Amino acid sequence: MRRIPWKMLGTLVTVIISVLIMLSVNRSLQRLDRRSVQAGLAVAESAVERSVMQCYALEGAYPPDLDYLAQNYGLILHTDQYVYQYEIVGSNIHPVIGVQLPGGQD
Repeated sequence: MRRIPWKMLGTLVTVIISVLIMLSVNRSLQRLDRRSVQAGLAVAESAVERSVMQCYALEGAYPPDLDYLAQNYGLILHTDQYVYQYEIVGSNIHPVIGVQLPGGQD
């Protein structure tokens, strides 16, 4: 049986450790990306919620749709990044608000 030289064994260990470090960094970056996407969704939904509440406080009624908020309250909708849900339940009942990624992935 042939023995592996120490120098070759050291190189093999270095390669294995380097691969493990790269896998760990890749996994961390994926987690960071997921958290960033979730934070973006939360910020978009919060912006809609603030605009809805501002409209209700000033006008005494919930807005009829999101376009009304964009035109009258400066709400910026990122329709290229998110899908917005806005459903009126009743005249004095808080509307259903939701923000998702296109394709329903969130």
